[in-house]
Amino acid sequence: MNIDEQKYIVVNLPYIEENKNHFIEYANLAYKRFQFSYGKTSTTAFYRYYNSISLLVGSKLYYKMFKDVFKIIRKYSKTKKPLWFQCWLNFHTDEELLKWHNHSDALFHGYISIDSKDTETVFEKYKIKNKTGNVYIGPSINHHKVVSKNSFDGKRITIAFDVIDEKTIDKLYKKYGEVDMNTSFLPIF
Repeated sequence: MNIDEQKYIVVNLPYIEENKNHFIEYANLAYKRFQFSYGKTSTTAFYRYYNSISLLVGSKLYYKMFKDVFKIIRKYSKTKKPLWFQCWLNFHTDEELLKWHNHSDALFHGYISIDSKDTETVFEKYKIKNKTGNVYIGPSINHHKVVSKNSFDGKRITIAFDVIDEKTIDKLYKKYGEVDMNTSFLPIF
């Protein structure tokens, strides 16, 4: 697949904003489950070793959200070929917002804004005003960072995700070997 680096989409899932308290409550529960299961504090730094879908078990609204995100990914990718999905929680204070980075080991990258605070995701050639309920997906090679317009209290919560295909898996095998594989990828049906 040839992806134009500026080709991205943003889709709003309004039920996330309408049920924001539920989504935040379950994200907090997922964070506690993460700490209990892995003994780590940074859900972002440990992203290669878990999938937040398993941490959000029990929420019908998150179930619906992931089904909708899979449809968005399929629409964006314009393929019925096998794709795999990994996602993790970004649970950040104002001081912990992400610096410049990209997701070069993936085909696509995206995120779902659960509690966006007053932030923007800045890419080299464009920026996205984060809004609760928005799902962004674009090329994984695009460098980006998160900036806050105003300092905020509490946590900015997003669920970030990467998508890979069979060609990407072959590249990962060459880079890491067949054993040191990110085992948190799930198939997108």
